[in-house]
Amino acid sequence: MKKRTFFAGFMGLASGVFLAQNWRVLTKEGIKLGIRAGLKVREISQQAMEDIEDLTAEATQELSQRDSEHEQHDSEHDQEVM
Repeated sequence: MKKRTFFAGFMGLASGVFLAQNWRVLTKEGIKLGIRAGLKVREISQQAMEDIEDLTAEATQELSQRDSEHEQHDSEHDQEVM
């Protein structure tokens, strides 16, 4: 059991020394990773917004076509009734 405790303490100390010597590099790499992730999220969001805009335009066009078809059908029906 003492060997495990000693090993864990030694690894903790080694980790602390490593982090103390390399904290700037590790912090900078973490920041770079965050920036890259933010840019990727922005890119995906823009693509999603473009897709939504395209779908909205298609839906609007389909509705206007249906409305014009219904109006045409209604006017033909009114002419038949007269």
